[in-house]
Amino acid sequence: MEIPLNNYGKLDVAGAVGKDGSLTVIRDLGFAQPTIGSVPIVSGEIAEDVTYYYAVSEQVPTVCSLGVLVNPDLTVASAGGFLVQLLPGATDAEIDQLEKNIAAMPSVTTLLHEGKTPEDMMQLALAGFDPNVLDERDVHYQCDCSAERTKEMLFSLGRKELVRMRDEDPACEVVCHFCHSKYQYDLNDLLAEYDAQAAERAAAEQGT
Repeated sequence: MEIPLNNYGKLDVAGAVGKDGSLTVIRDLGFAQPTIGSVPIVSGEIAEDVTYYYAVSEQVPTVCSLGVLVNPDLTVASAGGFLVQLLPGATDAEIDQLEKNIAAMPSVTTLLHEGKTPEDMMQLALAGFDPNVLDERDVHYQCDCSAERTKEMLFSLGRKELVRMRDEDPACEVVCHFCHSKYQYDLNDLLAEYDAQAAERAAAEQGT
């Protein structure tokens, strides 16, 4: 799908995204259930909706700015952005300085076109604050799902549910909600392993 230009000569992301929907953020923090936050889409512009999400769902004052540099053939030359959040205890003077810095900055697309790095953007956004770089990480997508974790999830359903599923169809496929990886299991094999583990636990309890 080709995204047309808006009145400002930029890709009309808001027109493509629309406003009839919601922005949902799912965080897997290693607990039993992921943390889920959701807010309605307010503009269709991704950066504006991310800013709104943090303000409403997490009550964290946030500035988010994104940009994509597109080649004439509509391929992506580069993309980037920054996100600045206020820490507790920020003074009015510090907030005013940050707002002035952000207002004076060129668009992220312009900065990308000029060859600016993330560090350059940080220095512009935080001018007057003498920021220190505490950590640097490469941004990449990585899901921590695995066949073993998925199998343990199935075991957590209990034997009765596994038997019911096996009787309906012994071939089971589980699709990860995050990365869409697919895992196939034979429920007959899973039940045999489930029973073996239960027997081992029972024997261990008798031994103690």
